[in-house]
Amino acid sequence: MRLTTTICTSLDSVDDAELDNVTADADVFLDRRWLRMLDALDLAPLVRGELSLRYVLVREGTRLIAVCPFLVTRSRSIYYHYSLEKFFFVSWQDELVRMNPESARWSQWVVRAVNAYRAFARAARSGIDGWVLAASPLSYRGGIAVAPVDPAAVQEVHSAVLDALKEEARRERLPLCFYGVDAERAELRRSLRGSGFEEVFLVYDNRLDTEFKAFDDYLARFQSKERKSFRRDMRKVGEAGVQFTVTPNFGSLGGDLERLYETTYSKYGEEHFRHPESFWARLERHLGPRAEAIVARNGSTVVGFASILHKGDDLWVYRVGRTEDQGLDDSLLYFSLVFYEPIKRAVALGAKRIWLSGGTWKTKRRRGAVGHPLYSYMWFPSSWSRALLMPYLSLFSQISHAEMTKVVAPPSTPETGSTEAAGDA
Repeated sequence: MRLTTTICTSLDSVDDAELDNVTADADVFLDRRWLRMLDALDLAPLVRGELSLRYVLVREGTRLIAVCPFLVTRSRSIYYHYSLEKFFFVSWQDELVRMNPESARWSQWVVRAVNAYRAFARAARSGIDGWVLAASPLSYRGGIAVAPVDPAAVQEVHSAVLDALKEEARRERLPLCFYGVDAERAELRRSLRGSGFEEVFLVYDNRLDTEFKAFDDYLARFQSKERKSFRRDMRKVGEAGVQFTVTPNFGSLGGDLERLYETTYSKYGEEHFRHPESFWARLERHLGPRAEAIVARNGSTVVGFASILHKGDDLWVYRVGRTEDQGLDDSLLYFSLVFYEPIKRAVALGAKRIWLSGGTWKTKRRRGAVGHPLYSYMWFPSSWSRALLMPYLSLFSQISHAEMTKVVAPPSTPETGSTEAAGDA
């Protein structure tokens, strides 16, 4: 194949038909609708820091055959998943204690050692202050959307994208990270390793397989005791006066969704996306009909929501928010918004998998979700930055994997009344 690659800051020059052809088999975060939304948004306020959104485009002649979004950032305030320094050196400290409270007993000496290493890496100009991040903004996934081509040519297309990203990393003098690659993306993972990228474990996502014809088929997976517990959860929510509706017209509820999302995530600090009222209108406008909201109301008051995105066999519980002011056990409302109502919607849509995001692994595991690993891949424009940072990143990956595996392990008993926090999807 005779391929050419270009870097652009917008997809305005690419028509919808071309993008649809390239993204037809991609997930929703690489879909034409999602990419159009990214171009229409001012991303900096949403991710809490400055960034430059760019795209790698690959063409064979005049035919577009691949698209890969990526961002470049040196912001120290940006959301921690999008900051090399914060993710690997800073924010994990609070996350670890929240995930495993017993770690507080031994983590202080580790924190001191990491902070010293971080100061040295910054002083040594290793690139810790930023990176080139191949990810679809406002999500936790990275990937390459490829048009239908001969299977033998896919690796060549991948290589063209990765070479272009490497050149951007050299020009910016920053490390390059290909972020959030699904463990089942065998071809992409093979291409990344073959191009000299180093694999690091990122996180366990939570996936629930939904190949059944009715909600009762889901409950039938569990023993009688668990089924009764789950039905009791749902009954209590109903008895409290809460009703659920699915609406594709959620933009008009943007004020409520902003309030509930912020109420839920501000409890855990500032490390979450910002989603003002205008964001929800944009999400509806650009992703419809692939975006919906499951809305919980108590009378006329919106007390919770789950935004869901769906494409093909997959449904994502994208964002969740809930009130704490209605005298209702918020954990029961959470279970309905994250599990029971999305499962009913997945059945109606014919989706085969629900993606529930990382976090609250024990709660999600007890309701049938399986921990599904995501990986990131690192590449460095200089041997100095690689020698300085990669040993630490590899150790970080190993420890993260070991600690998360402890809480992703299969449960022995069902859980009810959990107040664990929801994680962003």
